[in-house]
Amino acid sequence: MRTTLGTAAADDDVRAAIHRLGPSFERDYIAHLTLAHWADIMGEMVARRVRAVYVKDSKLYLYAPDAVWKNEMRMSAPEIVQRVNNFAGGRMIREIAFARTARLPIVPAGDGGDEEMPADYARALVQTGLTDEEIAHGSALAASVEDEKLASSIQRAYQNMRKARRLKEQRGFTPCPICGRLVQGICFDCRRSEERSVRREVRAILRREPWIKLADIVRRIPSCDALMLGSERADLIRRIAGETAYTEQDSENARMLTMLHRGLPPEEVTPKKIRSTFWELRNELITTREFWEEMKQRRAKKKS
Repeated sequence: MRTTLGTAAADDDVRAAIHRLGPSFERDYIAHLTLAHWADIMGEMVARRVRAVYVKDSKLYLYAPDAVWKNEMRMSAPEIVQRVNNFAGGRMIREIAFARTARLPIVPAGDGGDEEMPADYARALVQTGLTDEEIAHGSALAASVEDEKLASSIQRAYQNMRKARRLKEQRGFTPCPICGRLVQGICFDCRRSEERSVRREVRAILRREPWIKLADIVRRIPSCDALMLGSERADLIRRIAGETAYTEQDSENARMLTMLHRGLPPEEVTPKKIRSTFWELRNELITTREFWEEMKQRRAKKKS
């Protein structure tokens, strides 16, 4: 049977049912599944700022809140297309585009059937055994405390801690090589800590070389990808723009913003490119009276 995109993890009955409903239903199903799993595909950080709105004519329409994020999504378009298509299991989209408004996100229905309830976990914990050495160690801890109630609580807490660790080991949990915590697959705390460290390095390089390209930064920091570079660039642009007035187009911040936003080296930054950058970032900059006068002039030119 031909595999329907996005159903690789489903059983044969589900794939057969979707296939029988026809190609139109299949396409809608894939589109809704992709929108629902946007955070899984791109990560929480991107999903909090950019929303996947709908799929039409092999295009994924995104809603970005400002010009900075639109620019970063355009620069990361090949990687976004690849990630979405990898999730779908085929070439579902060919490019990205931008929507003017954002619909409410589609919330995936919770399956709930495979989730372990607290009562089930408590029963499994009670049924987990301890070694004689662990029991003796718990009794020794309790004997060192005079208060009987406190001693009983300490002994019970120690036994529960040892049982929980034994239960995790039985379920295939393994120690994280960095922190030693028992985890299933990846230790997300250590991964977040490592990612924060990498992001600090990326940010430092962007401040020194705001025009740097992805290929150049990957040679220095192999774990950096297009989305990480794009998000750090966007946040840095937003921070600098929030400290810069629209009229300060001959300042160091103006040059920095232009190099960051357009990926230009210093020798290619011109007053015209600075003006164009400031206009594109106008909603992020500090606006002054001169800005609103320029807005009036632009509107008057459009009407004439």
